[in-house]
Amino acid sequence: MKNFKNISILSIFLCTSLGNAQEILSVTKAIEIAVSNNYDLRISKNNVERALIETELLNTGYLPRITASGGINYSNENQSTTFSSGETTTLDGAETESYNASLIAEYTIFDGLERKFINLKNEETLLLRELQDRQQIENTIITIYETYYNVAFQQQVVNNLQINIENSEDRLVRAQKKLTYGQGTKLDALNAEVDLNTDRINLASTKSELASLKRTLNLVLGRDIQTAFEIDTTVIFTEDYQVASILEKASKNNIQHILARQNILLSELDIRINKASFLPKITGSGSYNWNQSQNPATSFALDNEASGVSLGLNMSWNIFDGGRSKTLVKTAKIDKKNREIELYQAQEQLKTDIYNAFENYTNQQYTRIAEEKNVDTNLLNFNRTKQQYSLGQITTVEYRQAQINLLNAQNNYTRATYDLKIAEINLQQLAGNLID
Repeated sequence: MKNFKNISILSIFLCTSLGNAQEILSVTKAIEIAVSNNYDLRISKNNVERALIETELLNTGYLPRITASGGINYSNENQSTTFSSGETTTLDGAETESYNASLIAEYTIFDGLERKFINLKNEETLLLRELQDRQQIENTIITIYETYYNVAFQQQVVNNLQINIENSEDRLVRAQKKLTYGQGTKLDALNAEVDLNTDRINLASTKSELASLKRTLNLVLGRDIQTAFEIDTTVIFTEDYQVASILEKASKNNIQHILARQNILLSELDIRINKASFLPKITGSGSYNWNQSQNPATSFALDNEASGVSLGLNMSWNIFDGGRSKTLVKTAKIDKKNREIELYQAQEQLKTDIYNAFENYTNQQYTRIAEEKNVDTNLLNFNRTKQQYSLGQITTVEYRQAQINLLNAQNNYTRATYDLKIAEINLQQLAGNLID
C-alpha cells in the first residue's frame, strides 16, 4: 500500500513538472474563485442588492410627495356682448391669455400602519434574500466539491493507467524475449501487444474525460473554460461525526430550516398589511398657486392676477370595498398555515436527510477501509504473480488478470476516498456548518 501511495505521489509530481508549472488549484482556492465569479452567485448577490435598495428611505413611503405644474393658454375669438343696459359691443380678434403655476406638497399622516408593515416586510425580505444567497453559496460549494473530486479521481485514474501501461510494456518485452529465446509462444507476445494497445486506448479516453471535467470545473468557477490547471489530489478528513450532534446543529443552522421559518414571518406581515386597509387614512396637503390672465375689452376685468397658499387635511375611510380586503386577509392567513406546514415538512425532511446522509457516511468509511485492504492484497498478489510470470510458472492470462485486479483496486480505493469526502461535506451542509 505504501508503494502504491508513493508511486501515485511521484506520478503527480512528474505530471505537474511536465505541465510547465501550471496553476495548482486547491479546493479552497476553487471556492474562493467561485464566490467572486460564479454566474449563479453573481445573480444571487444582485438579488440581495435589489432587496437592500427596497429598504432605503426613498422606498419607505414616509417622505412627502411634491409636484410642480404650470401652464399657459391663449385664445383669439370674435365676440359679441350685450350688457344689461341694452348696449351691444362687438369685437373681432378678441385675445385672451392666461398663465398658471402651482407647487403642491402632500403627506400621508396616517395610513392604518400599512407603511410600517410594508417596511418591516422589506427588511425581512432583505434577510430572506441574504439567506437565499447563503443557500446558493452552499449549493455552489457542494457542486465545486463534487466536480473538483471528479477531476481529482480522473487524474488518479490517469496516473494508475500510466503505471499499468508500464507493467504492460514490461510484460510485452518479457514475452518478446521469451519468444526470441524459444521459451515463449507467438500467441503470448501477440496477447501482450493487444493488452498494451488496450491500455493505451483506455488512457487516451480517460485523458479526454479528464479534460472535459476540467472545462466543467472552470465553468462552475465562472472563468475561461480553457484555463489550464492541475488538481491537488490531497484529501483531509475531519473528525468523526455523530448523528445526535448533527441533528442539534441542524435545528439551529440548517439553511432550509431557517428559510422555512423566515417565510412564516413574511406571511404574518402580509396579514398585517392587508388588515391596515380597515383603518382610516389621513392625508395633509399644502400648495402655492399663481394665476394671471389678460382679457379682451368685452370682459369685466382686463387683467387679473392671483397668488397664495392653501392648506388641506383629508381623511378617507374604506368602510366597505366589496369584501376585497377581507378576502385578502383570509387568503393571507391560509398562506401562513401553508408556510407552517412547510416548516414541519422541512423539519421532517431534514431529519430524513440527516439519517440517510449519516448512514451513507458510515458506509463510505467502511468501504474506504475495505478498498484500502483490497489494494494491499492485490498489490501483494501482483508482485508475486509478476515474479512467477518471469519464472514461467503462470500463464499470461493469469498475469493479466492480476494486473487488472490491481488497477481496479487502486481506482476503487481512490473513488471510495473521494466519495467519503463528499459524504462528509454533505453532513456539514445539513448541519449548517459548510460555510464555516
